[in-house]
Amino acid sequence: MGARYLLDSDVLIWVLRNRKETVSMVQRLLEESGEPLSCSALSAIEVWVGAKPGEETKTDILFSSLDTVPVDGGIARRAAGLLRARRTRETGDWVDAMIAASAMIHGMTLVTYNRKDYPYPGISLYPT
Repeated sequence: MGARYLLDSDVLIWVLRNRKETVSMVQRLLEESGEPLSCSALSAIEVWVGAKPGEETKTDILFSSLDTVPVDGGIARRAAGLLRARRTRETGDWVDAMIAASAMIHGMTLVTYNRKDYPYPGISLYPT
């Protein structure tokens, strides 16, 4: 079984907007993994909030093809530890910390273009 990938909100948005290099990358990861790709439930919120009029059907289709990782108490606790280690309590960092914690707890590689949002030791990021 291949590596499992968690797609960040930015990657999902670029897939929806049909950015050629992002669509190709996601297709490669899907083939390499041999299993469905995933996203955090928090990324789903971010994408749905930012969806443009007329993107509802494409967004439904995208999310139906992904496994959605729910946020639970273990992820919340891990995210809190990540934020404490960075000595930040900024609520804007909470979503990224929860996404990072989801990837770490589930042993997934986070696929993101926003590497600066994930300065956490031990997180696996793609592209490397």
